[in-house]
Amino acid sequence: MKKLFLILLSLAMITTILLVPAEEVIKIGGIGVLTGPNATYGLAVKNGADLYIEELNNAGGINGKKVEVIWVDSQGDPAVGQQAYYRLVENDEVVAILGAVLTGVTNAVADAAVEDGIPMVSPSSTAYEVTTGRPNVFRTCFIDPFQSVMIARYMKSKNYKNVAALYDTGDDYSTGLYETFVDECGKLGLNIIATEAAAFEDVDFKAQLTNIKNANPEALFLPYYGAPAAHILKQADEIGLNVPFIGADGISSITDSISDTSLLTNVIYSDHYNYDAAGEVALQFLKGYEEKYGEPPTVAFSATAYDTALVLTEAIKIAGTTDFAAVVDAVKNIEVEGVTGVITFDDHNDPIKSAFFTTFDADGNKIFLERVDP
Repeated sequence: MKKLFLILLSLAMITTILLVPAEEVIKIGGIGVLTGPNATYGLAVKNGADLYIEELNNAGGINGKKVEVIWVDSQGDPAVGQQAYYRLVENDEVVAILGAVLTGVTNAVADAAVEDGIPMVSPSSTAYEVTTGRPNVFRTCFIDPFQSVMIARYMKSKNYKNVAALYDTGDDYSTGLYETFVDECGKLGLNIIATEAAAFEDVDFKAQLTNIKNANPEALFLPYYGAPAAHILKQADEIGLNVPFIGADGISSITDSISDTSLLTNVIYSDHYNYDAAGEVALQFLKGYEEKYGEPPTVAFSATAYDTALVLTEAIKIAGTTDFAAVVDAVKNIEVEGVTGVITFDDHNDPIKSAFFTTFDADGNKIFLERVDP
């Protein structure tokens, strides 16, 4: 009888253990380019988002539940990014998507996300069409048309009359910026006296730069990412083209790719925020980032990713559930103060925010110039 009692007691204990749920974790899928030539941007995004999630969990998570971001490398390939999405949703059962990073990958992932209605927020996909017709897809970065408009207005405010443009025909980011820039210049009466184009992954720009030099512009619009922009600056210096090179947020990582930082004093670009013009949240973010990673962030997408994680988790808190539709509705109506300012969303699911114009000193340190409000 005693032996039977012990067996029954053991079975009861096992049953009790099985009935006690494991600690519930809220899983968010992170999709970013973590390897390859554009990994600078993906790793910046991962670092910023991970920092916020760590701080959130240290403060108790969401109603006592820990949050985990499961990262998958898109390799900068739209097909790989979409496969990552299906794995995260179907196998890992994530409740939201943070990402993707590059526009092409984000478009592919967003196509799949729309079918499921899962909340998705990109920290860095600036092309206009990313959120078009996708009610559950948002972003915390400003959009390319906004940047181009602000850049053209910035040039106009400096009394430039004749400018040039060099862009990448094989990159959606570059061509999108260029097209809107041309349109805004037409509205402002700003003359584009030379337009040159290069193919995707070109490394020799001297022919285009020579044509631009011969046109004698007062400034050059350069909608490129940091690595190719570094090639362009070096070659421009070699042929004696000495004008302001004005780009968008993608150029912010140029310090990672250039050896002669004195060339950067000619570079001006629009960015999502600047520490010298930002508030207390940004300063706290900078302190936390340096403590966690041992250096300050070099790419603004670390800040927009921090804000993306903030937006998603706050929306889950507000919704009181991880139900997709409820969280999407909470994101759409949210108002939170992040690193890059107070964030709300317009009817196109884009954030309403300012642009910060920045340059560099001869040592490659960033110098804030001015803020341009929408």
